[in-house]
Amino acid sequence: MHLLRRITNLHSIANRTFDTVQNPVFRRVWSIGAFYYTYRATELAVLSWFVLELTDSELQVALIGVSRIAPMFLFGLISGSLADRFTRHWLMRAVQSINFIAGVLMVIALYLGVANPVHAYAMIFITGTTWSIDYAARRALLGDIFEGKDLTSATALDSGLVTGSNLIGPLLGTVLIRLVDFGGAYAGIAFMMGCALLLVLTMRVSITQTYSSNASNVTSQINSSLNLMRTNKAVLGTVLLTASFNFFGWPYVQMVPVIARDILGTGEIQYGLLLSSLGFGAMIGALLIASIKPIHKGNVYSLGAALLMAAAIAYAWSPWYWLALFWMFVAGIGLGGFAGMQPVLALEAVNSDQRGRAMGAIVLGIGFQAPGMFLMGLVGELIGPRESVTYVSGAGLISIILLRYIFPALADKAKLGINGPDVSKNTSK
Repeated sequence: MHLLRRITNLHSIANRTFDTVQNPVFRRVWSIGAFYYTYRATELAVLSWFVLELTDSELQVALIGVSRIAPMFLFGLISGSLADRFTRHWLMRAVQSINFIAGVLMVIALYLGVANPVHAYAMIFITGTTWSIDYAARRALLGDIFEGKDLTSATALDSGLVTGSNLIGPLLGTVLIRLVDFGGAYAGIAFMMGCALLLVLTMRVSITQTYSSNASNVTSQINSSLNLMRTNKAVLGTVLLTASFNFFGWPYVQMVPVIARDILGTGEIQYGLLLSSLGFGAMIGALLIASIKPIHKGNVYSLGAALLMAAAIAYAWSPWYWLALFWMFVAGIGLGGFAGMQPVLALEAVNSDQRGRAMGAIVLGIGFQAPGMFLMGLVGELIGPRESVTYVSGAGLISIILLRYIFPALADKAKLGINGPDVSKNTSK
């Protein structure tokens, strides 16, 4: 009887965690994300190791991350305006089409033996640009489908795919490098690109999208995005903490291969396992959020970011490989909490026709990862990778303390939402 009760409880938890997957549109979006996020994680691992092998330079490895994220800083607000001006699932189709074409060209360059770091930077800049568009369109589409706790669950599950893809992608990429070299590894990436493209081309969406009344003017929509951040405390607080996390925290990932090879003495597969441990922790964190649907979203968001930064410092100074794996897992749990709450806080604070712009503002915040990665790589080149992670992530921890004080809602001391008394709702269309 006790065993039956436990099985029933587990079944109830599973249903509560994955109830949003019953929606057919979200189920297809989630399926696309499984391929999309995995090939993005695989690409980052493959191209980072490719550049490290060619250049043996911390700074040039960091430039892979810079090239990937720079488009989010450059085009974030434009991406948000596109998501409010055009049909969102058609933007997702354009993204996968561009990625597949570019991926095939990269495979050809690798097999011909002409690929060099410049090709790697250009390729990941293209997929970074399309990612900025997809992020705004995809998360705005989730806001069209769900609201309330269902929106929290859906974004957590989608974010779980983003972060949890690091469980499979890096290990897959590094194993492919060992078995079939870089050309074969990128051929595997191109195959996943083709699968994502096929799924998105056959997706059917019957949801009515609310378009912005300023849809004819991109410039006015960008100004509206800036105004949204200026007048809406929920969006501003979320964007600033996103910027802080991406400038000070997440760039440590670009030092992971350097520390793994030069300090821990590992090869490419062990490096892949380190990133997989990060992804496993992120997946666990995302599943917990989808199941619990936490009320204290500000704390989950801000403390998740702080946990990743603290664990990054612990990883950098780990004397043993198994301990490094543990701290990467802990960092992943923090990442899962941060990423799961990031879109929810902004989406719940705006009207339906402002969702794209709100997500564009988030994309802008993510774009701060580009200068952060450059700083991490530069400091690593000058004084060492361990010291670089320590100083940059340590500054990030201080910034989170300040932001939690400036924006009490990030510490759940004030309501963070469109109906909250402490939020100045932007009503411009």
